[in-house]
Amino acid sequence: MKKWRLVYLQLVFTGILISLFGLAGVAISVLIKGSQKGFSIPFLLDKPGYFILMAGLLAFIPCLIALIHILKILHSLKSNATAAEVASSFGIITICGYIISAVAICLFPVMFIVADRDDAPGLILFAFLLILIPFTLSVVSSLFQSIIRNYVRTDLTNP
Repeated sequence: MKKWRLVYLQLVFTGILISLFGLAGVAISVLIKGSQKGFSIPFLLDKPGYFILMAGLLAFIPCLIALIHILKILHSLKSNATAAEVASSFGIITICGYIISAVAICLFPVMFIVADRDDAPGLILFAFLLILIPFTLSVVSSLFQSIIRNYVRTDLTNP
């Protein structure tokens, strides 16, 4: 792969990483403003957007870890590192994707309540996508990890 493509991908994922920090800052400031009103159960049931923000911040940490490991994989491809390092990064990305999907599954009832209250059936589809996209990427990452491990195994047995 040409070096400029790897540099471009590194710049794109670095931009995504910086953007996520900005979004997290906005979400934290909104939660702080909401916490000044007090987080009682009736308040949270009346404004379910706070649940969505909290779940988004919970999913923020594994997303950051996955993006850092994607940057690590791109750096490894640029510097011709060993395949074992790349395989371990794919494993961590897989786990992070499963965690993000689990957070989205826990968020699904809240999204259903919001969709029912606002009469927005498209929000249910969006909630399903929030569950399925990280799960699918985790499965693909797991597949890449097994392919790389098989490559390393066959490379060691066939000199």
